[in-house]
Amino acid sequence: MCPGLTSKGARMDEDLPADTIVGVFAEGKEHALAIGLTKMSTEDIKKINKNIGVENVHYLNDPLWKSFIEA
Repeated sequence: MCPGLTSKGARMDEDLPADTIVGVFAEGKEHALAIGLTKMSTEDIKKINKNIGVENVHYLNDPLWKSFIEA
C-alpha cells in the first residue's frame, strides 16, 4: 500500500513509471525482501498516497523461495 512506501524512513530514490519491476527493501537491510511491479509511477505513489503502489511478484518464504532452499 502506498502509505507504507511514503512513511517516515521510507525511500524511493528514482522516478519510475508504472509497470516497472522493483526491489522492496526493509530499512537497514542489504537484500530485498520482495520483488514487485509498480502499479503507478513513483511520482503518483508520493502524490496520491493511497491504494496499491507495488504488487508483490516474489517474496521471502513464497513457494519459489522455498524451492531453492529445499533443492
